[in-house]
Parts: sequence; structure tokens; C-alpha cells
Amino acid sequence: MAIIRRGSTYHLRKRVPLRFRLIEVREHVAVSLHTDSEKLAIRKAEEIWSQLVEGWEMALRGDTGGAQASRVPGCFHL
Repeated sequence: MAIIRRGSTYHLRKRVPLRFRLIEVREHVAVSLHTDSEKLAIRKAEEIWSQLVEGWEMALRGDTGGAQASRVPGCFHL
């Protein structure tokens, strides 16, 4: 998992797994972690990545009632 610092804020940047490419148009996701603490950024990145994967898994199953990965706060297209 790539956690990078842009200015004073950490961001998560990671390639979208191939199995989700049918439902996710982005090749990479980038999410602001809204912190300047590396330790906190690591914890937040793990949580956010889990939310993204869960959303993609739900979309693969056809479950549209739950949260979608693209609605994770701070996500933007690259």
C-alpha cells in the first residue's frame, strides 16, 4: 500500500485490483487521509482500502443497496 505525503498531508495511492476493473474505471485510486501524522495515516489507509474493496465486492455481487467504493470521501480519479 503506497502512502505518500503531498505537502503536509498523507494520501493513499494504490492500483485497483484486476478483478474489479469491470466495475471500477480508475486504474489507480488516490484518497486524502486528512492527516499529517504518518502513524495515523497508516491506520486510516488500511480502513479506507478495506471500505473500497468491500464496495467493489458488493458491486460484483450486484448489491447496489450498500456503499459504493467511489463514494469514499476524498477519492478522486487519476
